[in-house]
Amino acid sequence: MHKRFSLWSGLSPWSIISYTLNTIRLVISNGYAMVPVVYTGWQQGFNSPWVIVAAVGVALAVLVYAIVQWAMFRYRLYEDKLGVRQGLIFKKTHEIPLSKIQNVRLEQPFYFRPMGLYSLVVETAGSKEDEAVLAAVNYRQAIQLKHKLVNPLLPTPREGVEANREDGTQAGVTSEGAGKHATQGNNSPNTKSESLVRKGFKPLLLFGLYQNNLFWFVIISGPILGQLDWSQLADTHLAQSAWLWYEQAVGTNLLYQVLFASLLFISFCLLLSLVSMAASVLKYYPYHLSRNSSTLHRSGGIIAKQSDALALQRIQVIRFSQPIIARLLKLWTVYFKQVKGTEVEQKSQSHMLVPSMTRRTVSALLKNMQGIEARTTELPKHYHPIHFGWYWRRALAPIMVPAASTIAMGFTPLTELLWLIGVGLSLGLYLRYRQWGYFLDGSDCWIHTGTLGHSWHLIALNKIQHVAIIQTKGQRKKGLASLELGLASGTLTIPYLPLSDAREIAERALAMTGRSHQNWI
Repeated sequence: MHKRFSLWSGLSPWSIISYTLNTIRLVISNGYAMVPVVYTGWQQGFNSPWVIVAAVGVALAVLVYAIVQWAMFRYRLYEDKLGVRQGLIFKKTHEIPLSKIQNVRLEQPFYFRPMGLYSLVVETAGSKEDEAVLAAVNYRQAIQLKHKLVNPLLPTPREGVEANREDGTQAGVTSEGAGKHATQGNNSPNTKSESLVRKGFKPLLLFGLYQNNLFWFVIISGPILGQLDWSQLADTHLAQSAWLWYEQAVGTNLLYQVLFASLLFISFCLLLSLVSMAASVLKYYPYHLSRNSSTLHRSGGIIAKQSDALALQRIQVIRFSQPIIARLLKLWTVYFKQVKGTEVEQKSQSHMLVPSMTRRTVSALLKNMQGIEARTTELPKHYHPIHFGWYWRRALAPIMVPAASTIAMGFTPLTELLWLIGVGLSLGLYLRYRQWGYFLDGSDCWIHTGTLGHSWHLIALNKIQHVAIIQTKGQRKKGLASLELGLASGTLTIPYLPLSDAREIAERALAMTGRSHQNWI
């Protein structure tokens, strides 16, 4: 028999709001392909009475579905697991062992703020969906559940509401480092909360600037742009004047065309960066990363307040990312990568991140991360590059198509375009080759990757679950090999390194894991 802390409990009726909005969001996110239909209908005018009937029917269906979800949801906390029961026709019961919970996130959407309610999100390894969401719970109950779920062996500390700081500095003894800031807990005098990093307005704006992503813009804008009447737009006086200027000033020279296209792309990225910067501030401000015993806590958010919790022992890989704009700003983003599921896609929320870090503040953060398996406290300044053979085997492939086309058709605008694409791809492969390398530092292994930007992956060798040394015939002749390092967060590969180095890394990892009896995950 499992000892339980409570009987089956339901959620507050206020959670119907959350279920309703989440259902609407799900319909919209999975129905973006309907955007062209809606746009076309809007252009032609919605004059059919069936449109109103359909809209009312959808609204009622969403509301009824939300009410059913709320009415049938039950949860119960045992000593060693969390039980969740839901569903009307297809009933589903989850039993989540507390030892398998890798992240507990506390969120406060804007519609819960007037009532002082929160949503508690539970994530486990091996699932791309949130394992359990307890919506509309009060703050005291949410904090109690959070600490019992993330580490049931620790006493429940008191968590006060974080004060907003706008100075943009990081907590600690100085604004450059992540020092210790201890506060006494409520239940135990030994329970301390250590503030590691704080980020204000300016660092988050910089994070949004260099972390811009075009993916969602393409998904949303693609169907709408496809419905525009481009022939009608081309007949306008402004479009004809612009095209005439382009032909006279740019179209006469291939170099000018490349420079013009690059300038348009850079301007487009800067425009989208404004949206990314606003989203960064709304999502993370005021950013605060703290540590309570063996657990990391991240809080922040303006519209929807968030509070994540991550056990240090769950961290599989620490990734230090520096996109091309961040290289100019000399800033890094730190990702704590957890256990990866077996699904094709992985939720972005599954990685806790620290934005806008310098080399100095990264070092200060690592020094205050006692409890993780990695021992390194400095970002490396050099690495051993992989063998040139990796690039040589791939460099000719992109230019074979334009070469064959030129032999068959001669130099035409099409073959010139193919040559431009082929040379660009070959150059990209060379930049990737130049950025790929590794560095062995005691019980830690660093892997360096990138193209224009670059990343470091910090791997504690005793977290490695399996290793594989792979050799092709060409590699065997040259004494080279490719090394695969398998972790619970995924597989990382170092290609075309000397066989002796591959064996040294593999043997050191196997020796360390062979002496360790702890849980990899």
